Amino acid sequence: MKRRTAGITAAALLAAAVIGQPLLASADAIAGPNCDFNGDSRSDLAVGVPGESVGSLDSAGSVNVFYGSASGVATAGNVLINQDNPGINGVAERGDAFGHSTTCGDFDNDGFADLAVGVPHESVETADGTDVYDAGAVNIFYGSKIGLTTARNQVFTQSSPGIPDKAERTDEFGTAVAAGDFNNDGRADLAIGAAKEEVAGSNQAGNVIVLYGGRAGLATTGSQTWHQNAPGITGDVEGGDQFGTSLATGDFNNDGRSDLVVGVPGESITDQGAAGTVNVIYGAAAGLTSAGNQVINQSTDGVPGNWEKNDLFGQSVAAGDFNNDGRDDLAVGVPGENDGDTRDAGAVNVTYGTANGLQANWSQIFTRAGLLFGGTASSGDQFGTALAAGNFNGQAGDDLAIGAPGTIVKGNVAAGRLSVLYGGADGLSPLVVQHLSQSVNDMEGASEPGDYLGYALAAGDFDGNGRADLAAGAPGEAVGNQSSGGAVNVLYGTSGFLSLTNDQIWTQDSAGVNGVAQAHDRFGGPAMSIGEYRLGYKAGTKVKVTNDVLAHSPLGRIDMSGVSAGPEYQIAAARTGTIKYIVDTNSEPTSDNNYVWLEHADGEWTKYSHVQTDSVTSRGHKVGDVVTAGTVLGIEGDVGKADGDHLHFEVSVPYNLASPINSAGFMAGLNRNPVICGAPGNALFRGETYTATSC
Repeated sequence: MKRRTAGITAAALLAAAVIGQPLLASADAIAGPNCDFNGDSRSDLAVGVPGESVGSLDSAGSVNVFYGSASGVATAGNVLINQDNPGINGVAERGDAFGHSTTCGDFDNDGFADLAVGVPHESVETADGTDVYDAGAVNIFYGSKIGLTTARNQVFTQSSPGIPDKAERTDEFGTAVAAGDFNNDGRADLAIGAAKEEVAGSNQAGNVIVLYGGRAGLATTGSQTWHQNAPGITGDVEGGDQFGTSLATGDFNNDGRSDLVVGVPGESITDQGAAGTVNVIYGAAAGLTSAGNQVINQSTDGVPGNWEKNDLFGQSVAAGDFNNDGRDDLAVGVPGENDGDTRDAGAVNVTYGTANGLQANWSQIFTRAGLLFGGTASSGDQFGTALAAGNFNGQAGDDLAIGAPGTIVKGNVAAGRLSVLYGGADGLSPLVVQHLSQSVNDMEGASEPGDYLGYALAAGDFDGNGRADLAAGAPGEAVGNQSSGGAVNVLYGTSGFLSLTNDQIWTQDSAGVNGVAQAHDRFGGPAMSIGEYRLGYKAGTKVKVTNDVLAHSPLGRIDMSGVSAGPEYQIAAARTGTIKYIVDTNSEPTSDNNYVWLEHADGEWTKYSHVQTDSVTSRGHKVGDVVTAGTVLGIEGDVGKADGDHLHFEVSVPYNLASPINSAGFMAGLNRNPVICGAPGNALFRGETYTATSC
């Protein structure tokens, strides 16, 4: 029996056959098979809403659960789960991002699938009573004949007794989750990524905790921790690797045990930062073992493609038997791959399974431009951001759905598009492919700037007809006047291609759905910043983005330049906050020289770098001042390590509040993708021009 799931870092879509979740906000987890919560032989769908407000608690997060029926996904019995529901372990807090990642598996082998929900920004109280922010948690809900219930629900953190680690600030335990039966005892086990975990002194190196299923469900007995410094594991632990950003399981050697794939998109290869890699750890009678583990990346012999800076190989991963030989194969998203001079066009590498496991010399690479009717790749397509495997046509071989959320559709920037490659005896083919967007005839919805269709994907047989169906998240979709309320499109499998005749679109404002669509909910997508930020320029300034959060090195920062009248461009506070640091004396010429740091009420900080010398202090600004959003801080410059006049902007959360900034102006902490008011989908894309305005 196949046991596989698929995962990405950033979105929170879960189905009962293969599901989905991302980078940096990583976008997080897509997960897998066997998600039938009520045992009716139809897949059910769990949709993460990590930006959902719970009462007055912004971005506390929730999960909508829809049950399958003879006609597919239905509202009957649908539920909205959050940490303030009666009987649920844990407490909803501002910024928790409950629902950032999801997966399912039958952890107690009672015939009903169970649900795991990642809460990567959960605060955890340690044994000495200290609150550790953004340490992370995972909630578990068990299935029954009536579906998911609160009975026996659990919450795990790295401070839970028996887990071989400890909760630390910004670990983000729950970044990604994936279920599989690693020891073939009939009970699903759970892998949990903590992509920002410090390992051997390296910040954000990342690790994965594995909990094993039992008669009573998941337990910490026999739990494991895996990272690139673990005995026998191939690879070298480095700061910023983010091991555990994405997770997937599949049986690559057909020995009856699930194997684990760990995405490490921040891995450096030679001198190429964030080229990315994946680690593959194989199952055994006693569970996962380092014996025979592999590292696969674009520098591996037989794997096509060129490893380059910011490729992000491993940002998403999925497993499926594409050539129908009884062994699972591995698909790896490379959303930062360049296509010639076209940056961040994206790609997907596929490596096939054998009796000895994955064999790199049997590999393929797919790009948008290489697909039949794929069209010309564009900068920022990010083809491969999300992946989902399932047999959509019921024929021999699984099929692969690929999300390209940054694709321009009929002039709409980042409207997003899907490509579905169909499997067969020879594996996946670029000639048997289907392209889908909300501008395709009869597909529900309309392509709009910043929809991000394809940021999360999930496959499951929602109508029980034996063919997989596809759920695709569009987290930037506006719902009424609620920006980035989010939507999920569902397309149903047929004997040919996915059908558009009975497809659906779901939001929290759909009739009969629990919950209310709110701005920045990002239904079906990844968590982003808690706060809402304006462009960091004086109102009315036109600004061009030269590096977005995926194109910048290091990741998670944004570079932009004024392009209107000039000659000088005034840098303004992106949000009301307190000035914590000022350097504008040209005293650090080899760093981000001349910068201002602001601290905001929710614990997020913003940085404004490369401002002109004396342009901040000459305005009378000093540390401790409270400045309102739009207040001019200084003048755009090229001081320090700057390639021309520009603003380097970032939103971060410090590891150590007592000493958050080092002598070179950098924060030892965690970057968050900022929610930008007025921008399509509330995000900024490299190469696009925006006008600064108040929120």
